[in-house]
Amino acid sequence: MATYHQIIDAMPNAVILLDSHGLVDYCNDNATGLLGHPLKGYLWRELVSELFAPKADDWHEVSLRNGRRVRLDTSAVNEKPGQLIVLTDLTETRRLQNRISHLQRLSSMGKMVASLAHQIRTPLSAAILYAQNLKQGTISPVKQQRFSAKLLSRLHSLEQQVNDMLLFAKSGEQPMLDDLSTHSLIEQVLANTENYAEQHQVKINCIDSASGAVLRANQTALVGAIQNLINNAVDASQPGQEVLVKTDADNDSWRVSVIDAGCGIPEERLDNIFTPFFTEKSNGTGLGLAVVQTVVKAHNGSIDWESQPAKGSRFTLSLPVHQWSENRLNEVCYG
Repeated sequence: MATYHQIIDAMPNAVILLDSHGLVDYCNDNATGLLGHPLKGYLWRELVSELFAPKADDWHEVSLRNGRRVRLDTSAVNEKPGQLIVLTDLTETRRLQNRISHLQRLSSMGKMVASLAHQIRTPLSAAILYAQNLKQGTISPVKQQRFSAKLLSRLHSLEQQVNDMLLFAKSGEQPMLDDLSTHSLIEQVLANTENYAEQHQVKINCIDSASGAVLRANQTALVGAIQNLINNAVDASQPGQEVLVKTDADNDSWRVSVIDAGCGIPEERLDNIFTPFFTEKSNGTGLGLAVVQTVVKAHNGSIDWESQPAKGSRFTLSLPVHQWSENRLNEVCYG
């Protein structure tokens, strides 16, 4: 056992050894320093209640009351009944990652500001021209209808570009998370994209097979991300085609897929579809999929996709179902 303790003392992580009753039998100095509390002889479950403060955005990590953020791993001890707990301090690592992410976002936002005038000037100039023609009052009803439709189209284009830029600018901020019903989420997304699809004579069909799931998410960001996928699918479709929005879930994840039978993505563009400001659309910002990817990462999710030219595309977002806070605390307490 002395050798066992020597190994624990030599480890760079915080290591805690529990006995069969859940009491701390031994720990190294790193554990005492990290948790800032005497440990030996204390009941681990009570220490967790006193020293740990799980947050909604902890995901696979755990926050301490002293502000540190740790990864927790547990394993059984073979020699005698008990448990080995290893805590890895990720505070500085996460701080450095956030700093790098901030610098990258500043660089991207610089490009965004540089392209803002160019991206908005064209649809804005067209909208002003159509409005001036409508103001004359001497044009025929047919031209009035045509100019009104084009004016509305240019304004929608401006709105989408501004929304993309705002989402991209805010996507790296600490998200404000709320409990979010996926059924309400999908309903809002469909309501937001209905007019856009109708203008392009594309039908949106929804199969919501996971309406009971609840996410811990930023509603505005997530709605914007899914809306981007649907608008892209509509843009890729021909009049009369259908875009399918499909959801499913298991114990851990909720998934939403946006599927179209449109033009697909050319092979030479596949490596750049998530690159900010990369676009071949005349009225696009190139931020749509970059926004989607950033929002999904901020929610500890993933994005999967496939596309074939002339056959269509599928984009699937996978996000964790909200069950982390309570379950994670139980895992920390009981292993």
